[in-house]
Amino acid sequence: MPNTSSSQSFTIFVDGWLIRHRYFVEQLMCASSLDETNRISLEEQQSLVAQFLSHCLQYYQEKFASVSLAGDNVFTFFCPPWFNSYAKLILWVGDFKPSLVFKLTEVSVADLTRHQKDRISSLKSETRRKEREVMRDFALVQQSVADPPVMLAARRVGAVGMVDGEETDLEEAMEVLKAGMAAAMNNADQLRCSTVGKVVEILTPPQAIKVLRTIGQLHLRLRDRDQERA
Repeated sequence: MPNTSSSQSFTIFVDGWLIRHRYFVEQLMCASSLDETNRISLEEQQSLVAQFLSHCLQYYQEKFASVSLAGDNVFTFFCPPWFNSYAKLILWVGDFKPSLVFKLTEVSVADLTRHQKDRISSLKSETRRKEREVMRDFALVQQSVADPPVMLAARRVGAVGMVDGEETDLEEAMEVLKAGMAAAMNNADQLRCSTVGKVVEILTPPQAIKVLRTIGQLHLRLRDRDQERA
């Protein structure tokens, strides 16, 4: 049975998380707009970066906990109701594609050193390889559900009815699908978090603040786009 209370609990969490997210984005915008004479200290910049990363990590931890408590919810995360229609168009295994971080870094930071560029290039190659691995595993899950016996049982639902054993086959296939989707999404979420964290490690605190500001602003724009059109 779907755990609707878990689903509702996560929706409530997202509403509160977004309030905190807007606050952090404002802090990042303020910190990145100050000139040299008024800029906050290096320690304060590092603290702000760490707080924002922790804030983002909390989202994925709560997401994982929600799916673990209610396996049926995994389908919701592949088309989240808290995302607007435009955001859903760019979804990749339940959220943004990890390699998008590199594009956002390029548009946010203009003073990367040669050493930084080389490290980011290496990380980009590693991330894309891991993205392919996630998609390969996800494709295998989808393929297992598309096996002829399972599809035959699914077609009989609501038609002539299922014969002995077909209902069990279909239920088992759905459990496999949900478990596989949850595993793929968790792997993708881990890659998303680790990619952002590794990019930040390459950057200086002022550079990291600019990139995280852009990431935070993009998230808000994607969510607000439908509201702006209304």
